[in-house]
Amino acid sequence: MSRRLVSEMIQARALMGFAALVSSHGADPRALLSDVGIALDALENPDLPVPLDLLATLYHRAAQALDMADFGLRLSALQDSSIYGPLAEIALNSESVGDALQGLSRYFSYHTPGAEIETGPAADGRYIQVQYRLRLSNWVEPRQIIEQSYGMAAKLWRMIEPPGSEPIQILLRHQPAVDIRVYETFYGCPTVFEQAVDAVWLPVSAMAARIDHADSRLREASEQFISSVIRRFPLDLGKQVETLIIQQLPFGGASIERISAQLRMHKRTLQRRLAEQGILFGDLLDALREDQARQFLYDESVPLALVANLLGYNEQSSFIRACRRWFQATPLRLRQNLNPQSCTRPLNQRI
Repeated sequence: MSRRLVSEMIQARALMGFAALVSSHGADPRALLSDVGIALDALENPDLPVPLDLLATLYHRAAQALDMADFGLRLSALQDSSIYGPLAEIALNSESVGDALQGLSRYFSYHTPGAEIETGPAADGRYIQVQYRLRLSNWVEPRQIIEQSYGMAAKLWRMIEPPGSEPIQILLRHQPAVDIRVYETFYGCPTVFEQAVDAVWLPVSAMAARIDHADSRLREASEQFISSVIRRFPLDLGKQVETLIIQQLPFGGASIERISAQLRMHKRTLQRRLAEQGILFGDLLDALREDQARQFLYDESVPLALVANLLGYNEQSSFIRACRRWFQATPLRLRQNLNPQSCTRPLNQRI
């Protein structure tokens, strides 16, 4: 795929403290959610999947509306470890600090399928570098959600760090929006900017330290719960459906009946679950066909008659009508006049 058509997801529990912070400064949190397209139910249902792109946009819009450059920092100050749900129980009930880090890395997709945690040696050998990367679309302004995320990382660390541990360090790629001392007050650690990566440096010496209050039974129960939820109620259902559609287009199209059967769920259940992510199956299918058409039409080695079949159209006329709707031109005209701009237009959250 050349573009992300389905936004990555995150649990609505990431909105903890949002309504209180916005309301306390005279703005309407529900209006802000509606403005970016997030369901108002997200304020009441922490398990509801929310598009990660829209959450990042919400934080950015709220910072603008409140004229609050440090909105992400202030939001993280109102949040606690329960934002991670059972994931926090895994970390807090691990035998050692190193085990907690491994558990977070292994199960983080429960909280944010659209993020990944990567660990490795830091430039300073006394530290381990932990990168928390959010898979955001290029059009999203990421600063507020990144600053909020690392605020929570620092807070979670303080819950498991051993006594006398060396201070952690936070590295951020962007420039500071407020005085650096503000960041260090919120994060509680040295913070450096304009770095090559967004990361937190954790002291190697702390990894073997035991977590005194750990309860192995709680950790095991949390791991079993998260594993079950990921299997039964994956937040990335839209991604699964997207992949299946692409795989099946060349073989006569991708019907919702066929895909729901593959996913072992009723058609209406699939439609409802997709709707929770703001996705209509027909819109997703059409968007994927458009994106695939754009790629095939650039490749002159693929005959036009074959392109229609690769997109799952039984009739060439159906493909021609679709191209006129997508690109305001026939496939033949597009290929004759193709240039880097002729077949490209922003998708702009069309799904």
